[in-house]
Amino acid sequence: HSFNNITSSMGERIEVTVPPGKLGLVIDTPDGRGPAVHAIKDTSILADRLVVGDLLVSLDGDDTTSMTAVRCSKLISQKSRNPSRHLVFLRMPK
Repeated sequence: HSFNNITSSMGERIEVTVPPGKLGLVIDTPDGRGPAVHAIKDTSILADRLVVGDLLVSLDGDDTTSMTAVRCSKLISQKSRNPSRHLVFLRMPK
């Protein structure tokens, strides 16, 4: 799958730009669909934007759909000192 095929054919696209620091998200790859939000801390700056199950499809323009959860989390952490990070999530219809 390419990133654009996935985002155009399914679900709602959620784009967020976040400041430096921790996001308060737990990312997991439970069912082979790619990295997804597994848990959201109450203190997360994204608590009102995301829900458990949202797929992380892009981080700062990099396609994350084929990354492991560990790789995604590391990438998010490595960029945590950047002035901002741009994340794109996909919310699948139930």
